[in-house]
This record gives sequence, C-alpha cells and structure tokens, in this order.
Amino acid sequence: MSASFLQAVKGRRTYYALSNVCPIPDAQLKAIIDAAVTNVPSVFNIQAARVVLLTGKAKDKLWDIVKAGYLPTLGDNEDAIKAGTEKMKSNAAGYGAVMFFEDQAAIEGIAAKMPALSAHFPVWSDKSTGMLQFVIWTALEAEGLGASLQHHASYSPDIASGIHSEFDLPETWKCTALMPFGVPAGPPGMAGREKTFLPIDERVRVFDGIE
Repeated sequence: MSASFLQAVKGRRTYYALSNVCPIPDAQLKAIIDAAVTNVPSVFNIQAARVVLLTGKAKDKLWDIVKAGYLPTLGDNEDAIKAGTEKMKSNAAGYGAVMFFEDQAAIEGIAAKMPALSAHFPVWSDKSTGMLQFVIWTALEAEGLGASLQHHASYSPDIASGIHSEFDLPETWKCTALMPFGVPAGPPGMAGREKTFLPIDERVRVFDGIE
C-alpha cells in the first residue's frame, strides 16, 4: 500500500500549462476534497480548514479577480506584465480551481483558551493548510490531473477582498493558497525543466542504539 502512495507522491509535480478537461466528474472532485478536509490533521483537532471548489464560470471569475489585483502591482515593467498576463491565462485555462482558507475565528477561539500557546497557533495553522494542500494536490495527480499552487490572495489584500466579496465568504476565512487544476497541456515545471534533488544522505540521518 505504501508503494502506491509514494508513487503518487513522486508523480505530483507543478503544471502551469493546463487544459479545460477533467477525467473525473465534479462529484468525485468534491469527494476527494471532502475526504481530505475530513482526515487531514489539525492542532488540537480545531478543524480550521475551509475549502472552496470552483469550476466553469466561477473559476473564470476567480482569475479575473486575481488578474485585476495582481497586474497593477507590476508597475510599468512590460516584461513582468506580459509574463503575469500569460500566467493568469494559463491558470484560467484549467478545468477548475481549489481555494484554501483557514478560519481565523476557530484559531483565535482555541488560542484564547490556551494563552500560553497563543503565539504558536498561526504557525500550526500554516502547517495544517500545507498538509491539506499537499493531500489534495497528490490526490488530483492520482486521477490524471495537473495543478500548481498560487499565493496571490495570501499576500494581496485587494485580491483577498475581491474573492470574499464575489463568493460571499466569511471575513474570518483567511486565504492561504489557490490551486488551478486540469489535465496537463505541457510538461511539468518551468518550461519542462528537469527536477533535481540534493544527495539524500545530506538530508536524512538515522541513529540507532543510542545510550
């Protein structure tokens, strides 16, 4: 069982070139998200994760919002504007998008009950959302879908505000990432660049029989 799981982990890559195609029905997409949100752990089981699945015109509207908020931040740099426009076009070309949030009301509520640990809850929240993003990303890969992880809404108040307004989301939901997905329309990575790895012996150590 672990071999098939690790094969999916290995196969998960970043795909920027996406097509508006999905080999599984929307109901199965939601089932994947439901299972991930239910089972990915959170500190003290606070279950602060919130996820929104977008397809069709709703997905298109998301990238209109991101584009409108992102391109003005590039100033007069024509090369950056051109690259940013192409990036938005690639994101919008996919079949759908997954929006990830952490409910700050849940986090602040548990922090108020444990003031000695309050400073740590935002960090633990980031760890939980990262695990959730990885699980959904890997599950989509196992279904033949490619994806990437975008963070525009996590650092741009204008984009985050636009998303909350358009989709009528609670203000306590803090967006941590956006994940466009679809059947890959090109190789993974930047221009198909091969993924390289540092020597594993520099990254993993094993100790046995310490006394």
